[in-house]
Amino acid sequence: MTSVLSFIIVLGVLVLVHELGHFLVAKFFGVRVERFSIGYPPKMFGFRRGETEYCVSWIPLGGYVKMSGEEPGEELADPDDPRMFGNHSPLQRAGIIMAGPLMNLLLAFILMPLVFMIGMNLPRFMEEKVEVGWIVPDSPADRAGLLKGDIVLGVNDKEIGTWSEFFESTASMYNGDTSIGVMRNGKEVSLSFDAEQLKAGETLGFMPPMEPVVGSLAPGFPAEDAGIQKGDRVISVGGLPVGDWNEMARIIHSSPGKPITIQVYRDGKTIALEVVPRQDPQSGRGLVGISPENETVVRKYPFAEAVMMGFKRNVQLLDLTFAFIVDLLTFKASIKMLGGPIMIFQVTSEAARTGIAEFIAFMAFLSLQLGILNLFPIPVLDGGHIVFLGIEGIIGRPLEPRYREMAQRVGFLLLILLILIVSYNDIARVLTQR
Repeated sequence: MTSVLSFIIVLGVLVLVHELGHFLVAKFFGVRVERFSIGYPPKMFGFRRGETEYCVSWIPLGGYVKMSGEEPGEELADPDDPRMFGNHSPLQRAGIIMAGPLMNLLLAFILMPLVFMIGMNLPRFMEEKVEVGWIVPDSPADRAGLLKGDIVLGVNDKEIGTWSEFFESTASMYNGDTSIGVMRNGKEVSLSFDAEQLKAGETLGFMPPMEPVVGSLAPGFPAEDAGIQKGDRVISVGGLPVGDWNEMARIIHSSPGKPITIQVYRDGKTIALEVVPRQDPQSGRGLVGISPENETVVRKYPFAEAVMMGFKRNVQLLDLTFAFIVDLLTFKASIKMLGGPIMIFQVTSEAARTGIAEFIAFMAFLSLQLGILNLFPIPVLDGGHIVFLGIEGIIGRPLEPRYREMAQRVGFLLLILLILIVSYNDIARVLTQR
């Protein structure tokens, strides 16, 4: 019940805010609004106030604001009525259309500071010193000469004391050369990283120390079937001794579909269990369905700092979103990474169970994505309507209905294709989780 309720709240709020943007700006410019709907017909329930009908409809895939004279060729009682949408200037109509996506972006920038004020559960290591526990072979960290046990003291001459500060300092490290100062055996050492390789999408490639102790198991995955239990300490995988969680995970990830023996220490005894890692359809890596023990702390920020942190977080998410879009368009990222309603339902449910801050953070993230998606220059989306208005402004008249209809058909087909892709991805994820 909590999962369904949280899903309804998230979608309801995002759609309401989006359509409210269109509605308020339309009213501001004196456009007659005939209907304000959350969801698409058939209508579930509603009421009329003044000239506008407000309703909630059954199909929860969005919403709409119906304005008089909005559609080209629409039959009008008085074509010269100044309250008709089409009788307003292209700039005013563009403002009405832009208001929906901009309201979603604004909502994200309002919600995210709340997350930092309420306080999020962070891994305890984020508040600890930056000790190197595991280095990915042939990563920038490995090539730069970083060693296990090094303590990172600063990044680009900026002093840092915790992992949290380290991640903040390296968020924009791709903009130039990166140097890291470390303490090694009582001596300070400076290491340089290859900025060009980092720009290509690499991470530095090192993690904090993490004991190979099982914190939780995913139901139905090979680890549970093999008899691995919460609290087991993994001491070897495939005959190779392991002392760090990431070291263990690397061996498992490289063994999809291959039987491997995992030795665990439990209640004073060493137990050998055979496991066949399941291949992840997206990454191709082997997975057994175990997660590490994660001690967490709640970190809260005062108002001013929360606003700053929320703003920075949204900027980071925008940057990541546009980078992902570029990767999709250049075929560097797989369309299998896209998700639809089922994925949103699952993530929303998990966020709601984790805590109110995580729930609000996910809502802010989705609002940001919805705002960006609707600005895409695709007919049937708000961005497509902006393109039509831009053409109208250039040629001095509305685009001919036949050309507009052709473009909208193409846009509709693209939207249907996207829905089919994300739905297929959702179903594939559900099936592979069984």
